[in-house]
Amino acid sequence: CIIHKQKGGPQMLLRSKKILYKDWVYEWLIEKRNYVKESTYANYTNIVFNHIVPNLGSFSLNEINHKLLQDFILNLSRVGRKNGSGGLAEKTIKDIVIILKGSIRKAINEDKIKHIELKFNYPKDNNEKNIYILSKQEQNKITDYVLNNCTPKNIGILISLYSGIRIGELCALQWKDIDFKKNKLRYMCQDCRAYIKDKENNISKVIISTPKTQNANREIPISKEFSDILKKLKTNSDNYVLSNGNRYIEPRTYRKYFNKVLKNVKIKHFNFHSLRHTFATNCISLGCDYKTVSELLGHSSVNITLNLYVHPQYSQKKKCIDLVSKIFKEKGK
Repeated sequence: CIIHKQKGGPQMLLRSKKILYKDWVYEWLIEKRNYVKESTYANYTNIVFNHIVPNLGSFSLNEINHKLLQDFILNLSRVGRKNGSGGLAEKTIKDIVIILKGSIRKAINEDKIKHIELKFNYPKDNNEKNIYILSKQEQNKITDYVLNNCTPKNIGILISLYSGIRIGELCALQWKDIDFKKNKLRYMCQDCRAYIKDKENNISKVIISTPKTQNANREIPISKEFSDILKKLKTNSDNYVLSNGNRYIEPRTYRKYFNKVLKNVKIKHFNFHSLRHTFATNCISLGCDYKTVSELLGHSSVNITLNLYVHPQYSQKKKCIDLVSKIFKEKGK
């Protein structure tokens, strides 16, 4: 193959009769960089170099067929799987399938190979995730601790607990994103660390960008009381809320700090995302409609909210059964 430089980076011209799939998928990757978010591109590079190239890279493009790809996908889902555990997560497998389909469609469209079926099957991840919902007592302990130790770094915990904000959104939040006159927060950016790979380098960098979906760009009302607390901490409008300076705090750094707070309040460890789960569950428990909760969380559909973030407590289930039992008792009279 021949490589030449053009605007936007190197472009590979694959002219040899026997094109290796690793060279073809690499060309697809370079081309894709111009059309996807940098964080998405970083995810693609890791998948290509960690999974696709090691397993399929040595095959020629003409050797690629549906059975080969289907077997590869099924194998990934079963790697290390014993007694139903192990293997790659369903989300990772879906991303791998996206790359396989995209690169193969490119080869078909450019007449490099004949048409092949691109519909694949893979096991669904039915394992119940370990999701922790904070008890009322734990929520109160965290709230009391933050209000008694009211620093920008601590207040971020309450922002998440009472608005459902993601940790990446929280780390990218600036004071200018808080409207103190109308008492609302605007979430328009997210902060994440990406690992971008190519044939020679492995680059780690922090990316602050807009969320993937328009729904994630949202406004959330806050109470006047909470707004007043935040206002006392505000400095320069361009400063980040958590650091109160012009430098952001990375999600991984803030997670470590959050773990220290849990030790201080003597609560067993749980991951930061549980604050978001707890917020959603509280909303539903208090009678908020699902559509409203979905929009507050920035989801593209109500189904995502219901499937991922609504976790009825045992007391709610008992209340539901008691209500149904009343009908049974009335019928028996």
